[in-house]
Order: sequence, then structure tokens, then C-alpha cells
Amino acid sequence: MKKMIRVNEKRLTAKYNRRMFLAALPAVSVAVSLFVIVLVFVVRLKAEMPVEMYRTIFFAAYFSCAYGFVVCLIGSFTSGVLVRAHQEHTYIQIAGTMMIVSQHVRTIFTDRKWVHYKKMWVVKLADVEKVECIRNHLTITAKARYFNENAAWLGYTVNEDGNGVSFDRCWYDSNGGKNVSVIEITDFYTYGERIARHIDHCARKTRDRETRRQAYHKEMMEIARNARHPKKLPDRYQPEKRRRYR
Repeated sequence: MKKMIRVNEKRLTAKYNRRMFLAALPAVSVAVSLFVIVLVFVVRLKAEMPVEMYRTIFFAAYFSCAYGFVVCLIGSFTSGVLVRAHQEHTYIQIAGTMMIVSQHVRTIFTDRKWVHYKKMWVVKLADVEKVECIRNHLTITAKARYFNENAAWLGYTVNEDGNGVSFDRCWYDSNGGKNVSVIEITDFYTYGERIARHIDHCARKTRDRETRRQAYHKEMMEIARNARHPKKLPDRYQPEKRRRYR
């Protein structure tokens, strides 16, 4: 059972576009105000504006256009960087009996390169008690290991049996992070409620499989304990020690 749930690029882009619009809103407000002033003086009052007012309007329009251009340029560049960071570091991975929840937190430019930080939770599906999707947030009630580190430090591989996670930096296998009981992440995905139901389904399926496995193991141990060999050999057969010949 392996599944990787990635972010919705359109939802992320729309979020950063809204932020860009809010940042550029002062320039738009100034441009609209200047247009209203010119309209009132020239069209309604049919009066000539003073030279100083023309000069003020010119400089105000110039600086508002320059501000809007700079905001759009910087905003488009940073949004592209952040969207790529989310695509790489924001996901929900279900592999075997484990679930890894990762979310990009911030990006900084240092040492001539972009450094990404993320939050990551490692949780056993059997420990998931409740999953909810409330507005734009997913809340998972479960015992988990929580990390908030440089994304490059938290590389990992899921064990072949699907019962654990091995970090690229072995120190994190038994150290680092802290134990938490609730996971809260922003819903950057396509269908948050459907994802919540899927996680809950996988958790219940894992618990049922573990219950059946424990019952089967107990039954086999009981059969082995009560079994008797047809030749009536003792329960604990101890072979004779080999003699060493020189």
C-alpha cells in the first residue's frame, strides 16, 4: 500500500496571486484616486488645474506605476520559487504501515543558494485516532514524531517491510524531533475531505490487519504448545552434542 499525495499547484498559485494583488493594491488605489481628481477638475468643473497639481499628479502616477511593476516582478519570482518548494517538500506519503506528513514552512537565500525548511511528522497508521478537514486545515489526532528542520537534513527512506523509516542522517533515527499527539497542516491539496477519509480508511485497515495478525499468531502458538509428536518425543528435543575426534 503506497500512495503519495501532492499539492495542488493551481491552489498555491492562486494564493500567491492574491498576496501579490494585496501588495500592489496601494499603487492601484493611487492610480484610481488620480483618475478621479482629473475627472472632477477637467470634466465636471471644466477648470484648469495649477501647474503644481499637474506635476504632483505626474510624479504620483510615475511612482505608483514603478511600485506596481517592482511588486509584480518580485512577487512573480518569489511565488515561482515557493511553488517549486511546496511541490518538492509538501506532501502526504502512505507506505506500508507508516505515514509521513511533510509541509514546507519557509525559504531563505543564504550562501548563494535557496535553503528550504519544512515541518515533518512520522506516524504509524495504527496510531491514527481521528482525521478532520475543517475549512483549509487538516487535523490528524495521532502519536507522531515531529521535526522542524532544514529540508536537506530530513531525507529518508521507508523500510522494505513498510514498518519504519530510516533517515539519511542516522542521528535522526533515534534522536531529534519531539513527540506530539496532534498534526495540523494547511490544506494545499485538491480534495481535503477526501484525503481525510482516505487516511482514516488506511488507518482502520491497518489496525484490522494487525488485529488479525496477532490473533493468528496467538492461535498458532496455542496449537504449537498443545501439539504432540506422533513418536512421543519430548516437547523440548535436545540433540546430543557432537563428539570431537582428533
